[in-house]
Amino acid sequence: MLDSQSIHLTTLDSADLHRLQAVLGAICCEAGKPKCSPAMQEIAAVLIRLYRHGVTEEDKLLSLGLMALTQKVSSPVAADSVQSPSEAARP
Repeated sequence: MLDSQSIHLTTLDSADLHRLQAVLGAICCEAGKPKCSPAMQEIAAVLIRLYRHGVTEEDKLLSLGLMALTQKVSSPVAADSVQSPSEAARP
């Protein structure tokens, strides 16, 4: 028997998809990026995973989606600023 959290591990219905699309749309507006951009496609996948694991409130999905986007955007910059041990040893 499925409990209330595992029920979301089943197939998403049209109401679920509508809710997720609304959240993704809000994130796209905030970020100024189209839904078809690679970054937004990754955020969409994050939202689906969160939803399937029981995070179904739109405000929580929005907050977590924006947080994931912020981490994704800041991640390449942070990676560029970190030197490998061999680079740090160079004079």
